[in-house]
Amino acid sequence: MLSPAHLGAAHRRAALAVGLAAVVIAVVIGVGAISLGTPNAGAGSAREAGVGREAHVGRVSLLTPASTLGSAVGDTALGLRTSYYQPTLLTDPSNPGIIINSGPDEPDPFIIQQGGRYYLFTSQSGVLQNVPVQSGTKVGDWGPVSDALPDSPAWAVPGFFWAPDVVKFGNHYMLYFTSKLKNSNPPTVCIGEAISTAVAGPYIPTQSPLICQLSLGGSLDPRVFVNSDGAPSIVWKSNQNALTPATTTQIWSQTLSTDGTHLTGQPTVIFEPDEPWQNAIAEAPQLVLVQGTYYLFYSGGWFNQSSYAIGVARCSGPMGPCHDTSPTPLLASNAQGQGPGEESVFANAVGIWLLYTPSRSTLPLPGPPRPVAMAHLGFGPDGPYLAAPYQT
Repeated sequence: MLSPAHLGAAHRRAALAVGLAAVVIAVVIGVGAISLGTPNAGAGSAREAGVGREAHVGRVSLLTPASTLGSAVGDTALGLRTSYYQPTLLTDPSNPGIIINSGPDEPDPFIIQQGGRYYLFTSQSGVLQNVPVQSGTKVGDWGPVSDALPDSPAWAVPGFFWAPDVVKFGNHYMLYFTSKLKNSNPPTVCIGEAISTAVAGPYIPTQSPLICQLSLGGSLDPRVFVNSDGAPSIVWKSNQNALTPATTTQIWSQTLSTDGTHLTGQPTVIFEPDEPWQNAIAEAPQLVLVQGTYYLFYSGGWFNQSSYAIGVARCSGPMGPCHDTSPTPLLASNAQGQGPGEESVFANAVGIWLLYTPSRSTLPLPGPPRPVAMAHLGFGPDGPYLAAPYQT
């Protein structure tokens, strides 16, 4: 069913080898102290930056990506702090987050922290860049936008790129993204990959898709998961809602090579939507491991409707199966806007955070559609919950 997922595997590997040889090998950037304020700041500086309690934890080392928390590695790094994993419950669910970026239209937000800087990647939408990226030493204080993928791959339609994911493997970074497949009828989306020695790029793409399930309407929304033993895998959505007639979408998982350049193992369906609010659509998956439990975050429903929302499933492992922790969404329409979704999860020294975009913001007009919002997460016996924001 994974039609050309392995199409041109030798070609892709050769292109990646050429890409590595074509760029100067960069100095390895270590994962150091991270906070929502000034990097390497102590508690005082962090509070001044608006992150408040728990900033005193200082320097930690997280896996890249920060998908494994409270594993054997995470427990050592984070000290099993109860207040880190189980912060105070949010008292006002109508106002769960804050807007951290409000450009013209910024769906599918993803943050990676490297070398004392945060890098915010978003989808192409009304901008010239294929994969827009901004960086800053403080979340919400971003520099100018650059293009992480200035050269389009040969298989993709120029001007159609979204759902970026960036992962560090050894001395190089991999960018995974979604784009339209050239000359496909009906139009089909596929997942591509590109390589760089710098987190912000430029990335060199391979010339054939990594995953492209033609019989299922295509493949999109890639997100890499790194297990506690360092083994990487990738999760994504098959696009059955684009078929005529539309059918229920699926979330898949498959193991990756240790350098992130190609698939190994077999693709496995790990989740299918079955709750009424999901409207037979689950997308934007991200798998995380927190204190020994696997969770799958996903968006459910149509992205341009107010019923679009974010759900969570508990999984047996990276290859599933996954089942909803609740019949209702974790995060639905709220004060930051209608139809929140297209989420990702990242962690730093002071907490675990949910990034997302409302389909339409409630900012004062002419406020943009789909700004980047961020909410604080906790993890209790019943699974993830929305936590109180840090106080200034």
